[in-house]
Amino acid sequence: MNHDSYPDNYIRGILKTVKTVAMVGLSPKENRPSYFVFKYLLERGYRVIPVNPGQAGKQVLGQTFYAKLADIPEPVDMVDIFRASEHVLPIVQEALELEPKPQAI
Repeated sequence: MNHDSYPDNYIRGILKTVKTVAMVGLSPKENRPSYFVFKYLLERGYRVIPVNPGQAGKQVLGQTFYAKLADIPEPVDMVDIFRASEHVLPIVQEALELEPKPQAI
């Protein structure tokens, strides 16, 4: 599979199987892409958990920010990362340490 681009039906298949999404790097600023995705998923019935150490304990659209994935007190089905590529590997490693493991990263 080409990991530079995914077919729509592949993404649709993932979104049909997940219910809880941890969004790492969510910005509370309404003009940021992560905020648009966060709001879109919430409006479609997903449980979206914001993860951003600089915002930990604060809320956005009624959801409380966590500092890191390991702080989330419930299992997550998917980890969605909105960080620069040089910051992704440690987040993926942290996600793979979760129990149970997420279905998608």
